[in-house]
Amino acid sequence: MALRVLLQIDVQPGREREFERLWREHSSRIRELPDNHGQWLLRRTDDPSRYVVLTDWTDEESFRAFERSEAQQEYLRRLRPLRAGGGMTLLTLVDEQPPVTAGTS
Repeated sequence: MALRVLLQIDVQPGREREFERLWREHSSRIRELPDNHGQWLLRRTDDPSRYVVLTDWTDEESFRAFERSEAQQEYLRRLRPLRAGGGMTLLTLVDEQPPVTAGTS
């Protein structure tokens, strides 16, 4: 993974299930893209209308190409009425500390 995208999505209260359905539908298409290396949808514990999406990409160029795609633009058109706010941050890995497994130290 060379690029991780962190999305914060605030959903209109009461529309959380609709958003989750839309995200699952769209993410099933994204997972088929060769430059996508995984996606995670997380809900904040302090506010059920606030979500975080993590998605990994080969590089920024492939992510930006995806962002311009018609499939992504259609998703964004459908997401707009559900969304109350949010933001996007692009991240690169600096260091990784995998968990210690049994028998290793």
